[in-house]
Amino acid sequence: MLEYLKIARPDHWLKNIFILFGHVVALVLLPGTWQGPHTLALAAFSLVPACLIASANYILNEILDAPFDRLHPTKRFRGVAAGLVLVPRLWAFQAALIAVGFALSLAFFNPGYTLALALLLASGLVYNVPPLRLKDRPWGDVIAESFNNPIRLWLGWFALAPWPGSWPPLTIVLAWWCFGGLLMTGKRYAEFRFIGGQEKSARYRKSLGTYTERSLIIAMITYANLFCFGAGLAIATHPPLHNLVFVFPVILVAIIAYFHHAMSEVGARLEPEQLLRNPWIILWTLLSAAAALALLLAPQLLLPWAS
Repeated sequence: MLEYLKIARPDHWLKNIFILFGHVVALVLLPGTWQGPHTLALAAFSLVPACLIASANYILNEILDAPFDRLHPTKRFRGVAAGLVLVPRLWAFQAALIAVGFALSLAFFNPGYTLALALLLASGLVYNVPPLRLKDRPWGDVIAESFNNPIRLWLGWFALAPWPGSWPPLTIVLAWWCFGGLLMTGKRYAEFRFIGGQEKSARYRKSLGTYTERSLIIAMITYANLFCFGAGLAIATHPPLHNLVFVFPVILVAIIAYFHHAMSEVGARLEPEQLLRNPWIILWTLLSAAAALALLLAPQLLLPWAS
């Protein structure tokens, strides 16, 4: 049973913390969204269906990737690739996760949240299933995988925001997508170096065979600039976000820490997931998030006390 749970990757549920960003954006831009403990409970519970659907996508990924995982230095030890699990049982496990995830969504959330959840499931299909299988298409893999960031933004937004009639601003969506692009390109860069160049990488995944260190570095710089540009536009356009200008120095340090570690010799020996566990990257990311939350939510939380 433990091997089946490993394939669902509950340790990767932490990625859904990005849903909280959607909560914060809704609370800041939509006056009256905060309704006390009920809002807090709804926000916390909104992570549950998303985690279940994410696990369903991980199961699909591992089943379809098994022939390629056997060519990877470490992924060849995964459950399906190593023959430690029965694939029919995995399909049944995936179906159960999808059914429970959407049942919870329909019972507790509005159609906007359910639509975003369907997009999360669809992203796993277009990313993994032939003939489209975007993970094998150069740059398409990064764009598709990073699109999960806007989806998580919508999940957080519609968990609290009314439907229909409200969507998060396009500038914020684009900035958040580009931030995901930066992380995913860094993941490809780490994976490329970990496996050991184009020839070996191409045997594991077709898209990696077309990348070079130079092209991936240029892409990371491009996504970082686009993120800053989109975030700057959002801050300048929406008065409740003006305070975020003070967070930018911390965000820039976090990005520098990410680049420094990704391009180091130590980073070259790490798998992509290990790359993001660097203490300095975690520290500056947490500082950025804490500073942003404090500047965004302080006026919302202090206003009732002031009156």
